[in-house]
Amino acid sequence: MGPFILFFVAMVAASPVKRQEDLFGQLDLDRDGRLSKQEILSIITLEQAILALDHDGDGFYTSLQVFQLTNDPNTFPMFDVNNDGMVSYEEIRQGTNMVRIFDREDADGSGYLEGPEADKMVYIYAEILIHGLAFVSRDQMDTNGDQALSKDEVMRAMTLDQIFAAADDDGDGHLSQLQIEVTFDAPTFQMLDDNMDGKVSFGELRKAMDLGDVFDFFDSDADGLLQGQEQNQMIGVYNLIINVGSAYMTDPLLDTDGDGKLSKDEVTNAMTLEQILVSNDALDGDGQFTEIEILSFFDRDYFVRMDADGDGFVTFDEMRAVIDVGSYFDYCDANGSGFLESLEQYKVVGLYYTILAFNMGT
Repeated sequence: MGPFILFFVAMVAASPVKRQEDLFGQLDLDRDGRLSKQEILSIITLEQAILALDHDGDGFYTSLQVFQLTNDPNTFPMFDVNNDGMVSYEEIRQGTNMVRIFDREDADGSGYLEGPEADKMVYIYAEILIHGLAFVSRDQMDTNGDQALSKDEVMRAMTLDQIFAAADDDGDGHLSQLQIEVTFDAPTFQMLDDNMDGKVSFGELRKAMDLGDVFDFFDSDADGLLQGQEQNQMIGVYNLIINVGSAYMTDPLLDTDGDGKLSKDEVTNAMTLEQILVSNDALDGDGQFTEIEILSFFDRDYFVRMDADGDGFVTFDEMRAVIDVGSYFDYCDANGSGFLESLEQYKVVGLYYTILAFNMGT
């Protein structure tokens, strides 16, 4: 698990209302003298960059503007898919994302921008501030336009599943002790680490708190709104979800038609409920799952429905009575589009590779 804490901790340092004399310092959240990918993805979105670098505001990019965004002289013809001699915002969105832009600047592939490598990100960030675009992400969440974020607005803008999927950059499904203790505190880590294995799984996290609890943690004055610097953490989370989601690559083993998203047929043809049950129960083979194991893939309401006898465990039969692969697809399809797109695919892909690993080991 990468530095999950970066978008929770020290976001005040990236506050858009700070003076601009130390732009690098505003991006360098952990003050280590370099810019990590997570730091950039929690502060700058492609939408902000697109708007900021379109200096004439005509909704199109010239070859020079594309170069200013990407630092790559060869991208303009690739972006200009309709060959009209100019690049629209949508063509840019389809052609790149902040992860790709970061990776191009990361010349040595270290995962950090150091020295001159950071110049492009500092330039883009300066343009965002100069053009008053620092609050684009906040305004996308702020549906009533009052410049404050309510709990309902935050919960409509993101889910706990999306937060975890965006943060789990190495796909191990856990947060480390250090990450939890710096984000919250040592007693919180002890509370979350239910099985005392020295790390916190998604199930352990969801057993102890939901997105509303995270909102309350950052609502320092408990007035039910995130205002001023209280907003910075949630804006950072939202930015990370947007940026990681836009760069999320659909697994080619599942995406059989290559359209960049997963249909219900593709998922149901790739796995069965029996495969999911057996492969995920491989460690103890007891034919049942604990609450934490269920919460790694389902919300609390599903656990209650599955645990028919209320004994704190879900047997294979109890799960079969509530869900199958098709209905789990529907559960993961958060926007109801009929496809799993971007971070919606995270849990299904995890289940699929658990099955593959189990099959290879048997």
